[in-house]
Amino acid sequence: MNMQEMKSTVMEAGKETMQKVNHFAKLERFIAAVLTLTPFILFIVDDSYTQGLRDSISNYVFMERSYWFGSLLTLAGALFIFNGAQHLGVQQFAQISKAESRFGKGYNIIFGLALFGVLFFDHENYTILHYVFAIIFFVGCALAMIVTRETPLNTWGDVLGTLTLLSLGVHFLLEYVIWKNDNPFSLLWAEWAGLLLIAVYFIAESMHRDEREKKVGIH
Repeated sequence: MNMQEMKSTVMEAGKETMQKVNHFAKLERFIAAVLTLTPFILFIVDDSYTQGLRDSISNYVFMERSYWFGSLLTLAGALFIFNGAQHLGVQQFAQISKAESRFGKGYNIIFGLALFGVLFFDHENYTILHYVFAIIFFVGCALAMIVTRETPLNTWGDVLGTLTLLSLGVHFLLEYVIWKNDNPFSLLWAEWAGLLLIAVYFIAESMHRDEREKKVGIH
């Protein structure tokens, strides 16, 4: 097999891989959309709680149908782990690396594992561990959007990442400095805003990746 044939074989394998990845990318967008609905879904199925929304998403682990909480967190964690592993797997193709995503890197595996940590260690019995994992996820995702500089989506990442941190910062400012026990902007609202912002960037990046793949000829 000469060099040209070898190159052609590698490119064909790369195209086949990216066609599969493209299907997964569409699934990512769907799961990202589900992420934004997670608090609403939990509120709907939490029919035994009569005081409206709970204080935080994590508090739904104590609801009667806690399997909903476990399922949604598992889904979200699996999304991030799969996304990170997926991109690590396709980086072996030089042509594909031209279309690599800014947000879809191996560190998403860490964020996915952090979500499982949030699930396995509740905030009442394992307070420190729970919040460590929560911080790794939310702050990590925000910093990933802000710090990395590999695509034209820099402005999107800066804005969405900053807003993610700001939503959490506003909550803690109101909770412990201004309103304290009468804070209308609960941790649940801050977390929901963070999930929405992360999902928006995830979807935008996934769509932008499709455009880059077409430009480098792997669609």
